[in-house]
Amino acid sequence: MLINRYGIWENGFIAGHVNFWSHLSRFNNLLVIMNISMFFLTGLVAKGYYYTFYSLICLGAVGMGILVPTSLIRRLWYYWIFFSVELLGLYYLVASMIYWINNSAA
Repeated sequence: MLINRYGIWENGFIAGHVNFWSHLSRFNNLLVIMNISMFFLTGLVAKGYYYTFYSLICLGAVGMGILVPTSLIRRLWYYWIFFSVELLGLYYLVASMIYWINNSAA
């Protein structure tokens, strides 16, 4: 049952993979700009606090995965890998914002 469902998802992804990858690319660019403007340009990166760097590393990995052309770009599992890394980068960004608010750095 699950294998049949995955086949349906894979076919739907193949039909619209250009939209999925372009939306992931735009979301990635937005998160990079937010991360840099909120924590680096304002000088609010605390000494010894590395979640903002982890977030940028995750977002950079996704950016490289989007830019490097491969034949796997039409595979759903390949997209899910980079989407998961994007969500991990988003987690680190939100954790950084919570840390920033709790330590009243604003």
